[in-house]
Amino acid sequence: MSWIQKELKRRQRKPAAPPATVAGEASAEAQRAGEDAMAALWQRLEAFNDALPEELKLRRETVTETPLQGPAFRVWLRSHQGASLGYTGDGVRYNWPGPSGRRSHNFWIGWDAQAGRLELRQRISPMPSPVIARHCFDERRTELIIKRLVLGQRVAVRALRKKRLWLF
Repeated sequence: MSWIQKELKRRQRKPAAPPATVAGEASAEAQRAGEDAMAALWQRLEAFNDALPEELKLRRETVTETPLQGPAFRVWLRSHQGASLGYTGDGVRYNWPGPSGRRSHNFWIGWDAQAGRLELRQRISPMPSPVIARHCFDERRTELIIKRLVLGQRVAVRALRKKRLWLF
């Protein structure tokens, strides 16, 4: 059997593409699922913050003005040393005030519609055309984010991504 025959067989087995209306409904459903997941994550972060004593709570700032460029944040949770978490509705942004030698300490937590999960996105190159590292977000680590902000420590991406246990 030649490679041509194999390719023809493979293409016959391949399912047909779904109609545009079904794909549009699926993408709208995936977008709603992403917005729901982000809202649930933000509610968990605020619940951890609200559970703290008054003197340890992060400052909550509601944004009333919309920026001319960039995403419009709804709420910020700010720590005493300047680090903050911002909520846009479709993502959570972590900002660290200190300088970075190589890669950015800031990251986004957003919804990956193709994989159907939350993911961490971090810019790892200082060049004009950015290289973005993407990692699966471990939802069990939300309390760690608030803890590090309260203690004035930087939140590292490697502490928030899902780990794998390799057994050889």
